[in-house]
Amino acid sequence: MSDYLSKRKPVKLTVQLKNLPDSVKNVPVKYTLVQLGNGFQVSKQSEVDQNGIAELILNKLIPFQQVWLSVGDYLYASIFVNSGLTVTIDLKKLPKDGVYMIGDGVAYSGDDGMLNTVMNKNVLFKKKERGQIVKSFDVLCHEREKYSDAAFTFKLDSIRKKVEQADDEFIASYPKYSWAVKNETASELNGLLCIAYWNAVMPDHFLKQINNHKPFFTSNNGALFYSYLNAYARSYKKTKNADWLESTLVLSDSLYTQQKSDISKLFFLEIQRDVYAKAYPLIINSIKTGWCKEIASNELVKSIANKKRIDSLLALSKKLESANIGTPLLQLPFNANLYQLDKVTSIDDFILNLKSKFANKALIIDFWATWCVPCLSDLPYSKALHEENKELPIEYIYLCTNNNSSVDTWKNRIADLLLPGTHIFVDEKIITALKTALNAEGGFPTYVVVDANGKVNSKSILKMQMLDKASLKKVAGL
Repeated sequence: MSDYLSKRKPVKLTVQLKNLPDSVKNVPVKYTLVQLGNGFQVSKQSEVDQNGIAELILNKLIPFQQVWLSVGDYLYASIFVNSGLTVTIDLKKLPKDGVYMIGDGVAYSGDDGMLNTVMNKNVLFKKKERGQIVKSFDVLCHEREKYSDAAFTFKLDSIRKKVEQADDEFIASYPKYSWAVKNETASELNGLLCIAYWNAVMPDHFLKQINNHKPFFTSNNGALFYSYLNAYARSYKKTKNADWLESTLVLSDSLYTQQKSDISKLFFLEIQRDVYAKAYPLIINSIKTGWCKEIASNELVKSIANKKRIDSLLALSKKLESANIGTPLLQLPFNANLYQLDKVTSIDDFILNLKSKFANKALIIDFWATWCVPCLSDLPYSKALHEENKELPIEYIYLCTNNNSSVDTWKNRIADLLLPGTHIFVDEKIITALKTALNAEGGFPTYVVVDANGKVNSKSILKMQMLDKASLKKVAGL
């Protein structure tokens, strides 16, 4: 792998829109790249030029990197980029509602073209039926303790056979890509299998099966497979004492092959990012595989540089005037105002105070957590919407839970993202009460809109990355 990566060069992903109307001035291209280690997914944005073309260079040299691609309202697809790929969208042939994965008006070409044609067709093949089968596999893994070892293994094998039968039915039309379809399925199911034995000892035959599996794709399934290996090793340790990380790294080496252990260790980088100065050297020193050690070492260099940048930003903060939405903490130089809310006399009064402070504005309220990966991956899109639509009377309010976090971690996340808006670090009990009052009960992230007419809607935004200017104005009642 180290030799393979040393010979790789950056790969180009080209998005081409054909028959683009003259009235359309720009089309946003949003893409999320799956990677190993710190930041399981990273989101980026671009747009097509006047010729309807966007050329995206993928500098990560990992093989078969999965990219979640969104091109305006025209296409949302999962693609794999290894040697080079062109995605062509012909608007004359495209359905009005656009295309999901593959359909009329969408063509994949280049070195990776046929692979993506097949894999996107595979996503759509018996999608609901296959999804239900995989879900039953997932549920069984979460309920393993209800069954004897023999009964659990029997049930697991019977469900696995159903998934494999669906794959075989699809592969009959594309036998040359059997390796890809089956490998992605194996990564998905073997990853879920790790969940079954969190806080327990995995039987030797399952551990052997996991050690024998080799993901080909840097995909959600492939990366999560290694992430779940990491989580399984961590679940052995009930308490996080002083040597917790060091002993878990040693345990990982005893459970898995050296290469698998080293890849799974990359997922400690995200978990330990807030104590990187102490944790990262331990992780790096435990890794024997050259290319994995290089990834971890680069993350340490980036973290040191980023800490200096964040510290310099925080040093430029100013004091905030008192407000009735929390204790004023500071104002950061990128138009971010930070408050802390530890107690309220009335949830309803707090909501009214928010409305009155930002009178004549629509409010977009984002409930998030510093440890929530989906939250952190969506925040850059929120930032882009804010900056690209500054003229709109909208206030972006970020309510971060204090559960399993600290004020310093929260400040660092905001400074790292350069995220403008109103930020409030909120006691978890208040977060729960606010969600109930706003009919927004659920996990993180959760979005609530108080539109320009004062109407509250907790269902209008699923992800910020799904919004453009037109849809933003619509949800805000503008």
